[in-house]
Amino acid sequence: MSPSNTQRPGSRKATGETLPAPNSQTDDLVLYGDIETLKYVFINSKRRLISASVPDSILIKLQAYPGGVTRYFEDAIASFDGDLRALVEAAVVFVENRRYQAPEDPARNASVRVTPAAFEKIQKIHAALSTIRGMSRAKVISGLLQMRLNKL
Repeated sequence: MSPSNTQRPGSRKATGETLPAPNSQTDDLVLYGDIETLKYVFINSKRRLISASVPDSILIKLQAYPGGVTRYFEDAIASFDGDLRALVEAAVVFVENRRYQAPEDPARNASVRVTPAAFEKIQKIHAALSTIRGMSRAKVISGLLQMRLNKL
């Protein structure tokens, strides 16, 4: 016995009957407004996706930041002064806090799109720290976030 959702034998083509035309109204639609300035409003900007897992309480703080989570990430990346040792230490603090607070404060994924310049900066930092075992781009981002949290 075949399943009930399979097509049954027979023709499924239209039998030549046409559907009645919908009632057309005699009102003409009037369109207006200058849309020249909106010509490129839906064109995607060349932003790159980055993400890091953060405790729920920190994500709430990031959402309350003026400009939201994306602005916070951008500011954290822009404020990095080049001190790699401080960045790694901040990443360790961030990761340990996230790990130890997990039962009470579960981790959430914070994903944002950043400018190509900010993404390039993260890539350079990650390349500079490539000799550290276990260092990932997410940990670089975590360190940047923690350094920014320390300044606030």
